[in-house]
Amino acid sequence: MKTSNNKPLRFDTQKNARSMRVKRFAAAFSCFFVLLAGVSFLLLLSFYDFDLSSIGKPVEEQTTEESTTAAPLSIAQGKRSYLLLCTADSSNAIRFAAILQADMDSMELGIKPISPTLAMTADGFTGTAEQQLDFGGNTQFVKAVEAAYNIDIHKYMRSTDSGFKSIIGTVGGYETDVAEAIDIRSESLTAIIGKGKQTMTGDTTLKYIRAFEKSPAKQAEILAELFEQKITPNNFQKADRYYSAIINSVESDISVLDFNQIKNSFEALISSETPIDVKINE
Repeated sequence: MKTSNNKPLRFDTQKNARSMRVKRFAAAFSCFFVLLAGVSFLLLLSFYDFDLSSIGKPVEEQTTEESTTAAPLSIAQGKRSYLLLCTADSSNAIRFAAILQADMDSMELGIKPISPTLAMTADGFTGTAEQQLDFGGNTQFVKAVEAAYNIDIHKYMRSTDSGFKSIIGTVGGYETDVAEAIDIRSESLTAIIGKGKQTMTGDTTLKYIRAFEKSPAKQAEILAELFEQKITPNNFQKADRYYSAIINSVESDISVLDFNQIKNSFEALISSETPIDVKINE
């Protein structure tokens, strides 16, 4: 029997042939894309020092020992004296001047009044507090106070009338019991303040202090009462905000670092809710 050499007939249409070519091309392109993406990913890991040999290995559990020792707080130590000064907005006329004395070890505070009429000498110049300011500004006044009272001034803070009013407004006013009604009407001061308990605004507080410009000891009592009222646990929580507001209302060499040292020193005392007692140091 004769064997036929004819191949089986295929009835693929031209459309089917084109479809098969498209599918083969798509499959090949997909494989190439996946391969390229994989190589790129491995190169990226290698660029960032990833250990390629660890791929596929189980992740070892790592434990980190937590430090239980906190960094020590920076605190103010020893005895420090801060010069407090308030002058007129447009001149060196003194409203009050005092020294805040702080014993940071025993946590004792005191206010020492500065007499506006006391003759002081510094750098060869002798004059009253206002004259010292006229002669050499804040630096000269600090030197004069140090020499007159045999004391080292650690930092100073000087406000004007406007700055002091702003400070009192920031801390929420001043509560006091006025023993006798005040009625002063002069070219330099008009102060009419009734008798009895009241909460004073910054403007009234300044007038109240100025009413005793000839009595530095009484002014020191007012400042002491003001400090006692404002150094409280509640206000301590707002200390940072108060510092920012106050430091922008005064001239001072008290830095953020100085403020934080003072704040850290007082934290334990304030947290104990022990009332602050500010003494008058004559």
